Amino acid sequence: MTTEPKLKNGPLYLISEFIIDYFRYFTIVEWFKIIGEKINPKKLDPNYIYAYNRTSVDLFIILKWLFVLFIMKYHFTNRFLTCFVWYLIVTNIYSYFYHHIWKKEVLNTDGFEIDRIRRRFITLILAVGYSNFCFAYLYRHPYSTYFTWNDNKLSAVKSMWYSISNSLAANYNFVLPNSDFANSVSMIQLLVTFVFVTIILGKSIPQTNSNI
Repeated sequence: MTTEPKLKNGPLYLISEFIIDYFRYFTIVEWFKIIGEKINPKKLDPNYIYAYNRTSVDLFIILKWLFVLFIMKYHFTNRFLTCFVWYLIVTNIYSYFYHHIWKKEVLNTDGFEIDRIRRRFITLILAVGYSNFCFAYLYRHPYSTYFTWNDNKLSAVKSMWYSISNSLAANYNFVLPNSDFANSVSMIQLLVTFVFVTIILGKSIPQTNSNI
């Protein structure tokens, strides 16, 4: 009786692989990419495949930035929007992890072109910035009462600076948490930033031949 190759990695790996691989279908960006594949007039041409794939991703990135900017500028807030912003934060982390760490094609960077490496750097900066922007919206609108604002004046600028400072574990005394819930949200943001930092370090450290 032969054993399937993947079984040698154990059940925890198989379960994790299944969840990570199929969770991508719950991310909006993957549906943008599917639409891009459908409208691609030359589906067998690698250059067209890359062009439509990356254009679809770029379009989604632009739209999700505009969405949060819009609801923040016009002070839209309700339970649905709050949940959706949390969804965007989670899928933002997942998408970067999946496409830059998890996929088999990206584990070997020997054949990467310089433009592809630069694009990966740009998308990382955008992913970190977008995470901070989403948290700034949460601090400014749905969770504003859980924070103490200097002179009792709420502003997008203060929430953005607090979000950036908090992601770097720095102090920003113009906005301070005043509840356990506020501290919890702030810690979640710090953990999110830590995930991105570990991804950067993980891609910078040479891989080992560990069999564990």
